[in-house]
Amino acid sequence: MSLDSLCETFKRFILRYKGSHPDFYLDINNPLWTWEDYQGADMGDSPNLVYYPQSFTKKRSWGKTKAQILEEQTEGRWTPASAGVAGEKGLGTPGWTVHLFQPSNLDDQDMETPIGFSSIPRQGQGTPQGKLTSRPPLEANKTPNEYLSILQNAQDDPDSPYFQEFGMTPEDWIMAFMTHFSEREEPLDDAYNVINTESYSCLTGAFFSSSVLVLSAFWNHGVRCVCLGIEGSGDQNENIGVRSSVIV
Repeated sequence: MSLDSLCETFKRFILRYKGSHPDFYLDINNPLWTWEDYQGADMGDSPNLVYYPQSFTKKRSWGKTKAQILEEQTEGRWTPASAGVAGEKGLGTPGWTVHLFQPSNLDDQDMETPIGFSSIPRQGQGTPQGKLTSRPPLEANKTPNEYLSILQNAQDDPDSPYFQEFGMTPEDWIMAFMTHFSEREEPLDDAYNVINTESYSCLTGAFFSSSVLVLSAFWNHGVRCVCLGIEGSGDQNENIGVRSSVIV
């Protein structure tokens, strides 16, 4: 599915919820705002959107296009995930990945069947989780370059609390938002909530190669919509963080 098609699916999803929950604070005329370069970014012979970069530079060799990932999934040789969901012939199922996230409110729910995903804490507000191996949350107020470096350095370090975690793509984030919202009926990454406890996510799993801009995503309570925007790779802000997952 193209990113444009997924965005349209998301709009229908959140408008359908608004239809059955009239009090939900949503701009029905513009439930999803996207920066202009998102349109058609993953399509064509030379798409602007590059996935799983090793660095945020204009060298396309530092990342992969969606077409390349789908081909590698089909042949069962895709990384970072091994091959996606197993198909009938033991090969990958193109277009599918399975993600493991840290659940929300670990102390307040049944961990046998957790619901929702943890928020991205502001700097100094995070609480380490985990009994066997404590995992300090990745707090806001670092640059996309710093977050990418942290996750890359952890890839081959089994002692790191972020071992084999990856930054998210816009497709990953949209699906995570829909899952979290369905389970908790709360927007994901509500960066401008009144108590300033959440952040919005720079999506270090993808970037626009022509402009070397990193994607970002959050729920904007002020304008009542989800926003898919951009950040400079060296930008730093107290309410910008990162959301990561383990891909299996």
